[in-house]
Amino acid sequence: MNYSARKEAELKKRIIPQTKKADFEEFWQREVAHLRTVPIHFERRLLTLPYKTMDAYEITFNTHDDTVVTAYFCVPKTEQKQGLPCVAVFHGGGGMDGIFPEIVATGVCTFSMDTRSQGGKTYDRAQYDVMDDYRGALMTHGVLDKSGFYMKNIYLDAVRTIDVIASLPEVDASRIVAYGCSQGGALSIVAAALSGKVKKAYPTVPSYACLERRVEAGSGVFGATKNVLWKHPEHTDTVMDTLSYFDINNMVSLLTVPTAFFLGLTDPTCIPEFVYSPYAHTTAPKSIVLSPFTPHAASTAYKRWLHEEFSRL
Repeated sequence: MNYSARKEAELKKRIIPQTKKADFEEFWQREVAHLRTVPIHFERRLLTLPYKTMDAYEITFNTHDDTVVTAYFCVPKTEQKQGLPCVAVFHGGGGMDGIFPEIVATGVCTFSMDTRSQGGKTYDRAQYDVMDDYRGALMTHGVLDKSGFYMKNIYLDAVRTIDVIASLPEVDASRIVAYGCSQGGALSIVAAALSGKVKKAYPTVPSYACLERRVEAGSGVFGATKNVLWKHPEHTDTVMDTLSYFDINNMVSLLTVPTAFFLGLTDPTCIPEFVYSPYAHTTAPKSIVLSPFTPHAASTAYKRWLHEEFSRL
């Protein structure tokens, strides 16, 4: 048995159970249905960039609340002006300005939203109940109420992103795929699970899974959540209940399309069992690459494979 196979055998013994509540699916059906009662309005402007093989646009669009989402749409310069495949690229935590000429070079469009309140041009206009001492910690914003939680808003923004892509004249709505790393990997799963318009998902070292364990470990952005519960232990059950609706380990149960996971075996943030567990709970067609000694990132070989996948769209 080779190294990766041995590591996978160990991971199979450490699969983290789901924490899904009985109304999990109903909650998301209701939220997505409400989102889609709001008609789509978007504007675009051509950007001046040095790339001679593509056109790039900044797009702004409305979503379920008063927030205006900024995104970037890139189209290969080709005689074919309509019916092109599109890769929805979701950035990692704190990323922005989603211009991906290396993906457009495979012959597809790309579309990437700036996630609200993470350094890009999407300014969050939602109102949150926030404890004063954690005002800067996004994953504590509204965490005492699943309907008013920050993560609900970015998940619905991801669904709206797919709806906007499907409405663009350049795009073949039957050939949309979702891809991202870390937070982007989580959002690619969300988009595929909730939109009904994604052909395949490529979550790479996806974050936001096994959230009880993330809070216990104080891992990444959930360190602030751990600190809240340290100072306010009376909120523990409420917070854990809220997080269960946004846990990717639970969200994968709504996947129906092929999903290709990538896991770095030395990832210190989304540790292997936090990625392998959602993979194990996925009942849709699936695959996984376990990459030895890869940290919290995609390997070069995997990116090359992804580009081959996109080129076949």
